[in-house]
Amino acid sequence: MIAVCIATYNQESYIAQAIESVQTQVCDEPMRIYIGDDASSDGTRAVCEAYAAKDERIRYYRRAQNIGLVNNTLLLYRQIMTDGCEYVAMLDGDDYWTDTNKLQLQLDYLRSHPEVGVVHTGAYEETNGVKSLMDDTNIPVGNISKRYNLSGARQTNCTVVFRTALLSKIDLEKLEAQVFPVLDYPLYGLFSQLTDFAYLATPTATWRNHSSVSQPSRIFSYIRYKRERLRM
Repeated sequence: MIAVCIATYNQESYIAQAIESVQTQVCDEPMRIYIGDDASSDGTRAVCEAYAAKDERIRYYRRAQNIGLVNNTLLLYRQIMTDGCEYVAMLDGDDYWTDTNKLQLQLDYLRSHPEVGVVHTGAYEETNGVKSLMDDTNIPVGNISKRYNLSGARQTNCTVVFRTALLSKIDLEKLEAQVFPVLDYPLYGLFSQLTDFAYLATPTATWRNHSSVSQPSRIFSYIRYKRERLRM
């Protein structure tokens, strides 16, 4: 079983496209879609409930109060582990997959490469409605444990598939206690100490870029983000 992990918050305009991009996947592995709604105040809940009512593969979890991206995602991970899913595919609620063979492509690779625990792919970046292929120059592969630095492994979260067993080797409570603003960077950093990474150049997803550090109002947020990366 492969679990598709979707954390969402106030993404009414995007969540339907995210869900539908998963539903159209052609894959020989049974699939379950886990959606964690972090107490959205817009129409995200109604959209998710409508899809869940029509697709038995969807598990929709509505948080009673806003607990943040990291805690929301960790709760999904714990449920996925409890349910015994073998693989986890990541998809943020405002992104979407563009290749209907995405999961099959990555699962085939993991099945034939037991030394690899994380496989990610090429991706598109969409900014203000304009989509372009993301730069994949010098993306490290294999054992990246000593190369996981401030720039990370440059994996795009919405393209990642990893083996669920990796989560059992990490102290999730300790990770949660750090109160990091994001989860992908520290989590994949920990994974890099446990397994090899693989990269497939085929673009399979689109990452929506909602920010621009060139805007003066975002400069301080950018500085805080870099400080958090140092801490992570």
